[in-house]
Amino acid sequence: MGEKPKINYYNEFETNSWEYTQKGYLFLEEARPAGYDGPPGQKAFRVKPLDSVCRKACRVYVTQIGYDRNNLLITDWNEKEPEKLDFYDLYERLFYVKFGEPVPYEASWGAEYQVPEQEVEEVLQNYFSFHTATIRENMMYQPESGTFLYRPRGLKDGGSPYGPYPEVTGYEKLDDGTIRLTVEAVWTWKMLDCAVKSELIVRPGQEGSFDYVSCRVLSWDERVTNSWYKPRFTKEEWEAYYGKK
Repeated sequence: MGEKPKINYYNEFETNSWEYTQKGYLFLEEARPAGYDGPPGQKAFRVKPLDSVCRKACRVYVTQIGYDRNNLLITDWNEKEPEKLDFYDLYERLFYVKFGEPVPYEASWGAEYQVPEQEVEEVLQNYFSFHTATIRENMMYQPESGTFLYRPRGLKDGGSPYGPYPEVTGYEKLDDGTIRLTVEAVWTWKMLDCAVKSELIVRPGQEGSFDYVSCRVLSWDERVTNSWYKPRFTKEEWEAYYGKK
């Protein structure tokens, strides 16, 4: 408190284009030389501040899972009909959230692992109210060994490295104790302040815990022709690419 701001990073560049949106974002596109093969040059700056309640809700419920390699926020699902979710993506992402490190299984060529049922189910049930049977029905469960067959993503189904980040722009407490959040995807690479808008329901628990309850996609920006999210290989696709074992 009371300290003067310090500059930690400085960069000077020419822009190809810029845009200020009604939502309060300033997008800049850094000029690149012909043949440049580096990271994207688009940059996003929020000028109009978000409500403090929305910012906190984003930190607590949304930022930790975001849009990276999972479809939680970009598909319609609920606790009774979760089939459109990729449970393996959620396991990977939420393992990192829970333990602060990636899953301990190397993503080498054609790798597959037998992961103990307790490990997978504990991670998912920490953030969802799914019954054990639901998890086992939506993953490759092997009852004879009490494990899940786990195949890490590879280069062919890795998805885009330059996806969006989430913002919570709406917050409402509901009568049943859940919270309805409006979540919007800011996609810097495409200079979009709302690539997709969704309605996420969460159920707060004790001592800071919570469950994800449902999601409903409200809209996609018409300029989004290809999503950053790439589905994980199906069993058949995996076997065709890596060969049956």
